[in-house]
Amino acid sequence: MEKIKSPHLEVNEDWLSLRKEEALLPDLPIIDPHHHLWNVGFGKYYVEELLNDINFSGHNVKATVYIMSSSNTKIYSTQGPDEYKTLPEIEFATNEGKRSDLIPNNHVKVNASIVGSLDLTHGVKIKPVIEKGLEISEGRLKGIRMLLASHKDPRITSGAVKSDLGLMLHPNFIEGAKCLEEAGLSLDFWIYHTQLHEMEQIAKALPNLNIILNHIGGPIHIGDYEGKQALTHREWRSAMLRLSRLPNICVKLGGLGMAVNGAKFHLQENPPTSTDLSEIWKPWIYETINMFGVEKCMFESNFPVDKGSCSYGSLWNAFKIISKEMSQDEKNKLFYENAANVYKIQI
Repeated sequence: MEKIKSPHLEVNEDWLSLRKEEALLPDLPIIDPHHHLWNVGFGKYYVEELLNDINFSGHNVKATVYIMSSSNTKIYSTQGPDEYKTLPEIEFATNEGKRSDLIPNNHVKVNASIVGSLDLTHGVKIKPVIEKGLEISEGRLKGIRMLLASHKDPRITSGAVKSDLGLMLHPNFIEGAKCLEEAGLSLDFWIYHTQLHEMEQIAKALPNLNIILNHIGGPIHIGDYEGKQALTHREWRSAMLRLSRLPNICVKLGGLGMAVNGAKFHLQENPPTSTDLSEIWKPWIYETINMFGVEKCMFESNFPVDKGSCSYGSLWNAFKIISKEMSQDEKNKLFYENAANVYKIQI
């Protein structure tokens, strides 16, 4: 895999401080099913920083799910068998969760569940690695995500490491994914809409494997797709419709503050309001919900990546505005029940 400069939008705390919103529906429980923690060249974001964002927002976040990040490849092991090298990130996420548990008056279960990283192209060789990961995480490991997002256009990037093309088609990938299914773990996918057909093959081959598609399926709005929203939408919708017919796939609603998804809020003089966010995000989110159903969707923050576009408070307010016409039961599913079921969290 090739190391590249991180394409994440720069987080400007001074700019974000120009807007403070009161939390809408402040009592509505939230499980944030997608965030990262790291300490890299473009910023430190550990438990303390996450809790600062949560507490300042005023939203009722009960628990969070840690998702592996390409920015944490620097902590991977350089010794031993290659299939074991990602385990230090699981240990890091576990320790951050345990540190959070010890913070006085903290009521947020940070990293209540962990989605770690394993290279599934090692096939059945990852079985003992999964066992070791479950042991290291002390029960927090609930799923795996592998670095897969890739495009032939070098301008289309979204992480600190550029993945190789076609990894989902590797002959050992299915075997590795089957090991996750046997261990009771789920498989998260962060891929671009141009790769969704490959994920479809995995989902069909392993109908009992719980698959979570990140960031509404990664519609691309940069590089070859710059200024071609109609083309992006047409290709994305066609692929998503096929995926929606498969019973083992659910979708995270978010990640729309990323550069690859066309976010340009950072170019504004002031941060966007939650209304601004909802107006741009609602068509994509509503269409995803209409295709997959409320039972198979969940809102996500994707922080601190999306923090380059908006505050934590405005982001969750936007989701609440988008869902304001929905029933309480539907809101409960989108904001916490589905995440609790998928990632096996009790609140």
